[in-house]
Amino acid sequence: MSYVKDLYRDEIRDGWLVMSDIKKVWNRQLEIWAEVDRICRKHNITYWADYGTLLGAARHKGFIPWDDDIDLCMMRPDFNRFMSVLKDELAGSAFEIKENFLSLVQICHSLTTKIDDTYFDGRPQGISLAIFALDSVNDGTPEGFAAYNALREIFIAIYDFSQIERHLQNGGYLFNDLDFLKTVAEIPDTDEAIKFFWIYAEQLFGQSTAIASFEDMLTSIGKPFGKNCFDETIYLPFETIKLPVPKNYDEVLTSEYGDWRTPVNDGKQHLGLVHSADIPWREFLDCVDIQKLLSKK
Repeated sequence: MSYVKDLYRDEIRDGWLVMSDIKKVWNRQLEIWAEVDRICRKHNITYWADYGTLLGAARHKGFIPWDDDIDLCMMRPDFNRFMSVLKDELAGSAFEIKENFLSLVQICHSLTTKIDDTYFDGRPQGISLAIFALDSVNDGTPEGFAAYNALREIFIAIYDFSQIERHLQNGGYLFNDLDFLKTVAEIPDTDEAIKFFWIYAEQLFGQSTAIASFEDMLTSIGKPFGKNCFDETIYLPFETIKLPVPKNYDEVLTSEYGDWRTPVNDGKQHLGLVHSADIPWREFLDCVDIQKLLSKK
């Protein structure tokens, strides 16, 4: 199914040249979105456009001219329900899970190729769509402060328990029981540790009026915004479809980008080292010397 008008035509969009090649990538992105939307409708899961996709919907009625991906978000409880059915729902389709983190899953189109700086063997290498979980973060209240820091301790226990030991040695205190954190640190399987984080994050959800992508908050990339921004959903045009967005999307975008109405090209190479909307990534890797390709980055 074709989603993008004039799929094979170059276009001047808001003063930027959009080549037909990136439009083919956009179309593949919309194919992944259609599958995500199907799953969410089937299981009554709420999601919204986020980051550059929300910005594109609000400002361009479609993709940002120099962008090539789709970002969505869900509240943590919905994200966990989505993840619980995702593998079965994708079985036998052209879509697969590229990778999942504590607050993020990427869904890959297996009939495409996209190789970038994060390449490593064993992970699908196609064009992918990202879905972020929104977790409770510090809203300035004692409850919000405790919820965020308790979740942060779980993160540290999973990835570097020595930080907790140093924290205590320096006179710090914990929001979780130390023996409990030691048990978390001893979970041998990374996937199981991630699932534990999901469950713990859902238990804390609702203890703060502020939400954000937890991993973005850790790296100071993200900024929190009020959960009430998402109390009501509206739909904005996006290429040839309509995407759900929070009614108060202006507040979300202002928190994330400041003056979001003025286009600013971030200068990033979004399409990676190599991409193809037509060649399946497994076929590509069978035919190309990947090490030679990576040596040129």
